[in-house]
Amino acid sequence: MPSRHVISLLIGLLLLGVSTPVIADEVLRDPTRPYSARAVRTLNAPVFTVNAIFSSAERRVAIVNGQRVGVGGRVDGATVVSIDKNQLVLTIGNKSITAKLTYGAPQQ
Repeated sequence: MPSRHVISLLIGLLLLGVSTPVIADEVLRDPTRPYSARAVRTLNAPVFTVNAIFSSAERRVAIVNGQRVGVGGRVDGATVVSIDKNQLVLTIGNKSITAKLTYGAPQQ
């Protein structure tokens, strides 16, 4: 029959093994992290809210994200390419974005 010291040692090792999480074999995932990193990138895309468009025979001006811009102007890293009656076209790098005039609350 094993001695008390051997039994105590075995119980201690058993309890130590149960209380220590096995991290080497297991990948711990953050439960608050979004499922896909690509989804995060698309959510962080800049939002352009066109509050007003003013046009005359000489020029067109728009209020975008609270800033007054004309054709060729820049707002939040984008360049205004054209301003039409109800929308404007912006470019960021090689990407073209059409932002429409909002009536009432901005669309998300």
